[in-house]
Amino acid sequence: MKILILTNSDALSAPTIKKMVDDGSLVGVGIIKKSKPQIEPVLKNIGLQEDQILALERRTWISELSQFISKNEIEIVWVLTFPWIIPNDLFDIVPKGFINFHFGLLPKYKGADPIFWQLKNNEEIGGVTIHLMNDKIDEGPVLMREELRIIPGENYGLHCKRLGEFTSTLTEKLIEKLSNNQNNYLKLDSEIETYESKPSIEDLTIYWNKQTAEEIECLINATNPKYSGANTKLAGFEMRILEVTPVTMQGAIQAEPGQIVHADVVYGLVVACINNEFLRITIAQTGEGFLSGVKLFNLGFLTGHQFTN
Repeated sequence: MKILILTNSDALSAPTIKKMVDDGSLVGVGIIKKSKPQIEPVLKNIGLQEDQILALERRTWISELSQFISKNEIEIVWVLTFPWIIPNDLFDIVPKGFINFHFGLLPKYKGADPIFWQLKNNEEIGGVTIHLMNDKIDEGPVLMREELRIIPGENYGLHCKRLGEFTSTLTEKLIEKLSNNQNNYLKLDSEIETYESKPSIEDLTIYWNKQTAEEIECLINATNPKYSGANTKLAGFEMRILEVTPVTMQGAIQAEPGQIVHADVVYGLVVACINNEFLRITIAQTGEGFLSGVKLFNLGFLTGHQFTN
């Protein structure tokens, strides 16, 4: 079976690409041109040759992809994250169609970036849904739907790494299904269907006076590293927080949500949240670089200073 893979994420696709290279079934990989500096070295390290890597231009990608499919007699296209909507004309020129790898458990979390929303919403179970593509987003007959437990405290990058490795283990079963034309598609529960759009600035922002410590930690994990952390301000300085640790404070502490209640060279900064909960700032990012909580203390952020959204 001659396979072409479309991807815009090396972490999610690299293990599967390597397995297909080793099996001899992968003809090429299509990526968007602006991601080439990041993804191409990974693909070459796996073993792909220059002529197997198709860097697609936004204005001409449909014709470029069509020509590659026809020239190389591609039988099926696997899509492991791709930002552009694939037109019906392309579906028609591939004998076995386009297969989408959706990194969530459909029908929940249809739409953009299901990994972010699952982590932000503190889901216990993630996974991948593999389905035939049609002209509707995250629709089409489902071939496989496999669960992967989310590790407590896991951030976006770590979960992507595990998902990528996990997905590569499913390829043999998938190819067997496709080769044998097994049309035993899965029936999904439409009552749990949800759709999420691409995260907005508001979705990526910490609201200290509304969100619990757990909700803030989940948001921060969901934004690290893809969105460079969760947005906030400290004493008027814009920054993004990439890691926090829940802590317990002794005694009664009167503080507004977002206020620093402890600061020193050992623990760095401890911040009050609603419900008398507290978070220690472990890693933050400003325009000047990545800073630990201790470094923020050394720079002069002290007890009483206020985080705001």
